[in-house]
Amino acid sequence: MENYILKSTWVSISLINFFIAALMGLLLRSAFVWEFNWLEYRNMLHAHSHLAMLGWVYLILFSLLIDYFVPEEKKQKPFYNRLFWGTQFAVFGMMVSFPIQGYGLFSISFSCLHILASYLFVFRFWKDMTLSDPQVKLLIKSSLVFLLISTLGLWALGLVMVSLGKISPLYQVTIQFFLHFQFNGWFTLGVFALVLNSLKKHGFELRSKIFNRVFRLLLAGILLTFAHVLDWAYPNRIFYIINGIGVIFQLMAFVFLLGKGVRKYSLEKSNFLELPNLLLVFGLVSWAFKIIVQAFLIFPAVSEISTLIRNFMIGYIHLTMLGFVTGLIFWCLAIKKDRNYQPSGIYLFIIGFLGTELILFVQGGFYWMGWGMLPFYHEALVGFSLLLPLGIIKAWFIFSRKNPAMVANHIIS
Repeated sequence: MENYILKSTWVSISLINFFIAALMGLLLRSAFVWEFNWLEYRNMLHAHSHLAMLGWVYLILFSLLIDYFVPEEKKQKPFYNRLFWGTQFAVFGMMVSFPIQGYGLFSISFSCLHILASYLFVFRFWKDMTLSDPQVKLLIKSSLVFLLISTLGLWALGLVMVSLGKISPLYQVTIQFFLHFQFNGWFTLGVFALVLNSLKKHGFELRSKIFNRVFRLLLAGILLTFAHVLDWAYPNRIFYIINGIGVIFQLMAFVFLLGKGVRKYSLEKSNFLELPNLLLVFGLVSWAFKIIVQAFLIFPAVSEISTLIRNFMIGYIHLTMLGFVTGLIFWCLAIKKDRNYQPSGIYLFIIGFLGTELILFVQGGFYWMGWGMLPFYHEALVGFSLLLPLGIIKAWFIFSRKNPAMVANHIIS
């Protein structure tokens, strides 16, 4: 068991944000089954996505990175706690303002506040973090750089709205710039840093030569695959080729990591519980499917329909967000716990995720082939989506409580 304890209040707030975001997603899907005259669908969609990204993933990464890598004496100072609550204030503001006005004065103001808070986090954490492992350190620093880079898209968004308006392709490019480097840069490398750090404590070995090769391929893939967005906005064969190269690099990184990166490593029951075993496999398999889905973009027909059929886009985003990123974050939280918990909530979450992904991708395939809509498509999607908030609230009871034995030894108040 790890010799540190994560501040339970931060975990609770992050999971509550995730729960509310899941309820918003359930409401959005229910709108296709029942009529909600009061619902501004696009505004609620903005609220859902911002809360899931910035209220859940950002804040839980904030919490875990500080918990893992900031020395105890610096963790005890009030700066990080104040910064957490200041960031949560911005998240709450977006949660309230986006459903009412969409992109407007208040929602944009709270978004800017969140960006400024993230700058403070990067500056202070970069200075305070202490770790000796060069591989983990490189992943963390790279993830933070991508966090900063991603925010350039949001600053550019305001300029594009004023000068060119929302109908300009550049408007969507700036939004996708932010999303691309958040998901594929900040979230991905940040989660990998946390996972690699914990795995190394349980016997995992990654040779420097293999790590450097995998890291460079991942880095190149992250940068080059943004060309897929440019190819959609400004169709050009050169963008298609660049994206294809980036996809191949990511596939190579995955093959190298699985084929050569692991040396005599196994999931020993003495080190890993049954639930963490499941979550680790769940997160890594989701990452594998994410790369496989991207690999299909090499084919022109698939690349074209990937931006035309909304089911594929939503399925891919949720594959990254709920499967890969959340799966591995849940694993990081689960290995901190003792054996005294019921994993049924996590099973509900995984079943809900798998059900919604299957329905989304199958329906996307039906649209592609011109076969129409699946019977009871929206009803089935709502049914499986209901399992997500139920699973999250049960996970809240698991991950937000402190272990009595650990509290007795060490408490972060």
